[in-house]
Amino acid sequence: MREFWMIILMVVVATRSLVEGKILTECEAVKELKRAQISKSLLSNWVCLMQSESRMNTALMTGPKTASSYSFGILQINSSKWCTRGRKGGICNKRCEEFLNDDIKDDIACGKKIFDQEGFKAWDGWMKKCKNKPLPNIAHCKRRRRMATPIEVIDPAIV
Repeated sequence: MREFWMIILMVVVATRSLVEGKILTECEAVKELKRAQISKSLLSNWVCLMQSESRMNTALMTGPKTASSYSFGILQINSSKWCTRGRKGGICNKRCEEFLNDDIKDDIACGKKIFDQEGFKAWDGWMKKCKNKPLPNIAHCKRRRRMATPIEVIDPAIV
């Protein structure tokens, strides 16, 4: 019976990750970072941070870590200081579980608070894999210009 419940739990967790989480591309991440008004000069650092911390997985939860804390989402926001498991709290005043879906606006908002207080050094992944290392080349993620809509030609015979 115990094995049955373990299998059910694994299926639920796997299904939840597939439904709510997503592996972002570099360009999807850049688009969201630009929307959040992250400085263009820091975009490559933020993308590197996402790659090093979560491999761009919006639904990643890791732990337990120091003091039984867990880390959540694409930026691996830690429950020891920035959010609280199960209820709103922490410096970002968020439920940690809210960072596990594919909408990363709230992850970025909290990440900006972390960055403003501690810089990128707050993230071990960035320190090990991004600091003083080649950063992702995101030049291919430039915004594509929309083509102008054609001007409607009115047939003078109709007018």
